[in-house]
Amino acid sequence: MLTALDQVANQNHLQLIKALLPYVQPDRQKMLSVCIKMMELQNVLRFYERGDHCAGACGTDGKAPEFLDVLNDIRNFCEPDEQEMIDQCIQLMTMMEFYSIFAEGNEDAGAEPE
Repeated sequence: MLTALDQVANQNHLQLIKALLPYVQPDRQKMLSVCIKMMELQNVLRFYERGDHCAGACGTDGKAPEFLDVLNDIRNFCEPDEQEMIDQCIQLMTMMEFYSIFAEGNEDAGAEPE
């Protein structure tokens, strides 16, 4: 899985070229690897030079992203034990949110009508 920045950087079939790299003669792999990285950098610079683009979560209309969304996104790039820890955090946050909604509902039920 690629991050939003990797998707920008790996345009022009660079992933395909990277997949072919092990099949290139060993003495040419180093130079080809450097060329690939230079092309990635050029893609990223072009992306930001256009000015009207922003990677990934920046499309939230100026609002801060929800923390659960951030956790779910970074989870994809973690090791299994780290994913488990993030899952536990997500479950805990979800339970806290439900409790907050429940507690708020109980406060409203106890209020006298005006």
